[in-house]
Amino acid sequence: MDRKIVFTDLDGTLLNSDKQITTESESIIKAFIAQGHFFCFVTGRSLEDALPYYKQLGLNTICICNNGAAIYHPTDPFFDDIFFPLNNYIFFKLWESKPLQDSVDYFVIRTKHNTFVNKIPTEKKIKDRLTTLFHLDFDKVENVKERMLIHHSKKKRKSDILSIILILKPHINVQDIYYLIKSQTNNLLISHWSIDNRGFEHNGQVIIELNHNFANKLNALKFAQSYYDVLWSDTYVFGDGENDIAMLNKTDNSWAMRNSSNHALAVARNITHNDNNHNGVALILKELFMIK
Repeated sequence: MDRKIVFTDLDGTLLNSDKQITTESESIIKAFIAQGHFFCFVTGRSLEDALPYYKQLGLNTICICNNGAAIYHPTDPFFDDIFFPLNNYIFFKLWESKPLQDSVDYFVIRTKHNTFVNKIPTEKKIKDRLTTLFHLDFDKVENVKERMLIHHSKKKRKSDILSIILILKPHINVQDIYYLIKSQTNNLLISHWSIDNRGFEHNGQVIIELNHNFANKLNALKFAQSYYDVLWSDTYVFGDGENDIAMLNKTDNSWAMRNSSNHALAVARNITHNDNNHNGVALILKELFMIK
């Protein structure tokens, strides 16, 4: 039997709006794994945020986190974790840029184990979006300012950074920000989307994410493919957002969720019958692999 491998995003894809994997999806996925296939997460979440779902499904596979900047194998103690961090020097070059400071509303950095912000949000829209994107619960964290705020001191800023996120002030020209970033460093992977999911063309508040050049979901996916010796013809991909586009565009066995962003819907070869609130991923697996 040719063993298949499935790569799936979590938020907006495998998880429903309540951030849960339904009982029906869990049953189908476990049946798929029982057939001898591989099932892998490829998510923007940190390992800590992905681990409860990993354990729920009883996975024993590579877990790709932080949009490909971190690769783990939580159940294999002999697997050496792989990271593609940004040097702190890059962070301080950007942090100390006055033109960039004047254009950025929120500055977020993600390390291996934590997420930090330059200030605690007060606007509900921003707070909700940061909570959704980075799984920060500002209302439940004790000593929030001490535990969540970015360390400005170069002596304290020790942890390697997996990604830098810039939430621009409203009506800032994205092209100008690209120029400012590239005037400081032209060796980063840059992506952007809108704070309200409407797209920057509607003048939504824009998020820019900066990563190591090798840190993306597609590169991490290729590593896992090689690790498990599975070909593209036996690789299946599910996603819904801008950070899923490269991997959705790579294989014919790709599905954008029915609730996906327009860009993901455009590049994926297929679209799920159901959205993430109605077991979209699992029902495709059930259809393809005749799971009862």
